[in-house]
Amino acid sequence: MKTTYLFAIAYFALMSLLLLGSGLWLFIEKIGFDVEDIMIYYAGDSTLGLPAKTLYGQLEVVVPHLGAMGLFIMVMTHFLIFAPKERRTALIPIAIVTFLSAFLNTVSGLAISYGMNIFAYIKLGSFILFSITTIYLLFLLLVETFRILHHYRAI
Repeated sequence: MKTTYLFAIAYFALMSLLLLGSGLWLFIEKIGFDVEDIMIYYAGDSTLGLPAKTLYGQLEVVVPHLGAMGLFIMVMTHFLIFAPKERRTALIPIAIVTFLSAFLNTVSGLAISYGMNIFAYIKLGSFILFSITTIYLLFLLLVETFRILHHYRAI
């Protein structure tokens, strides 16, 4: 394998970590990291003068996120083919959990807006789970990439 590809994969992983970090920061700043804050963000609060999110407004966010998150996770997990075979098999459940948590995180706001408050817990849990599994997979991707680069003495 050309070392150029490996450097590109390492760059992808590093930029993805920055993207994930900025997403975490935006989530905390915009929505909050508390179940009550999440419910207020989506369902609104008349005492605070905050309207509920509209279906159209949420779909403007949900639809592109579903495509982008699916593509991002597919690319990230695809690159993990460089991991040793025994590790690749163990990564399959983690990849599935990453896909499911991204999906639940993305669509939970719709349910919260319609009074299903349990989804505030699901949104927070799936966001945390997505963040943890993604950091783990990106870390493994970096480790395997640098292991291969080191093997070829490219670094």
